[in-house]
Amino acid sequence: MSDRNESIWKGTANVYPESEHYACIWHLSVNVLKNFNRNTEDLKILFFTLAKAYRKQQFEKIMGRIDQIDTRIRPYLFDIGYSKWSRAYSNCKRTWTMTSNIAESLNNVNRSARRLPVISLLEFMRVTIQRWIHKHNEEADKTTSILTKNYDIYLQNSIVLSCNMRVISSIVDLHVVAEGAKKYIVNLNTRMCSCGRFQHYEISCGHAIAVLRYRKLHEADFCYAFYSLKNFKDAYAIPVEPIPCEST
Repeated sequence: MSDRNESIWKGTANVYPESEHYACIWHLSVNVLKNFNRNTEDLKILFFTLAKAYRKQQFEKIMGRIDQIDTRIRPYLFDIGYSKWSRAYSNCKRTWTMTSNIAESLNNVNRSARRLPVISLLEFMRVTIQRWIHKHNEEADKTTSILTKNYDIYLQNSIVLSCNMRVISSIVDLHVVAEGAKKYIVNLNTRMCSCGRFQHYEISCGHAIAVLRYRKLHEADFCYAFYSLKNFKDAYAIPVEPIPCEST
């Protein structure tokens, strides 16, 4: 995930030839607003909604609204390739990764340290990562849920939403879930929902939870292991050990 700098795209294609490379939707939104002189909050909101749409039908509906603002935007985005920035057209499951914010955050942290001599810069980064690992290990020790904190909150919110849904059973793994006037199809075998969230995030959406509770199954069992507390602990299991003073 990066901005659309040509050298970055060429370089990563050589080093990681089998990996998908996506365009940061924040950088892309800036380009859209600048190139078409349409720096309005309405267009910005529409673009982010478009990029984050789960289904192609939903994508086209929002794109139609953008056409009403400026018909030149659709061809511009099409030439970039919908699969490079749109969730609905993505070639793989991008989960929540839609921007290069992780890299930007790291750049912000080491902004002042970049002026230091190289040894001091490396020591700054070592201490920073050492502090982060300690922080995450403390967070893991305080967590009691099966999933890590942020994903457990997402799951709990989905559980609340599922309370207003009605399940219409069909076959063993296939169910229809009614949410008001809308209906969604949930397949527990393939772990898919017609809303798009279940298969995209690989964590139970409200419709899936309604079915799981109907079937008396546990919600966390249908969430990808990546979100588990165990995997979170494993990610920070290797410590960054302190080193003595440079003078020694």
